[in-house]
Amino acid sequence: MKARPMMDRLEAVFDIVPHAEAIADIGTDHGYLAVELIVRGKAKRVIAGDVHQGPLESAKSYVTSRGLSNVIDCRLGDGLQVTKKGELNGAICCGMGGFLMRDIVEEGPESLEFYVLQPQNGQAELRQYMVEKGYRIVKEIIMKDMGKMYTAIVALRSDCIDTYGDNANYSIHSDDLYDTLPLTSILWSVGALLAKEKPALWNEYVDFLIYQRQCALDGMTTELSHTEKYKQLQREIDELASLR
Repeated sequence: MKARPMMDRLEAVFDIVPHAEAIADIGTDHGYLAVELIVRGKAKRVIAGDVHQGPLESAKSYVTSRGLSNVIDCRLGDGLQVTKKGELNGAICCGMGGFLMRDIVEEGPESLEFYVLQPQNGQAELRQYMVEKGYRIVKEIIMKDMGKMYTAIVALRSDCIDTYGDNANYSIHSDDLYDTLPLTSILWSVGALLAKEKPALWNEYVDFLIYQRQCALDGMTTELSHTEKYKQLQREIDELASLR
């Protein structure tokens, strides 16, 4: 079977995955990312996991058609629970909520050397969890796919900074922006590294976040306009506007 192109958001994630011996693609869906990790030399072995039988069977079929069944192991199950201690260097999770990703990391058999995460929500909580767990967020990206905005992060275990810093295709800041960041800062949701680097999609991303919050405000009744939730949303809009 011919190679199947990945969606733009997965292509962007692929670019920031560190090179490693073994990587898990959790929520692999049709297995496209898992295959590209092998074909383009990001990993020598991949565990492709999915909790749903249908997508996993599709992934197995694609992996087999590419002649990669000996290096890509497709497993049915919940998150990193399909893996065993000592099997992996890192893991990738895309297309799910940040709270679910937090649970996947927590319930895995071990703390891996790195995680590449593309959360759909709960970004502040996910970043804070990773930092509390002893990881350093070393890369953040914004991408746009089919009119929607996405972000992704690379979190390296603190004792692996030098190991993976040497093989990344991006520079790692000498200072850790999250180390002293107050837990109340909106940068946990937005991305402190993104705010510092201001990549090409930055202003569009900020406008998108403002739009989300403004829609929430517009949906509130007059009676709710004096609540703390309303005031918080308004504060966040003002803070986001100042980041442009």
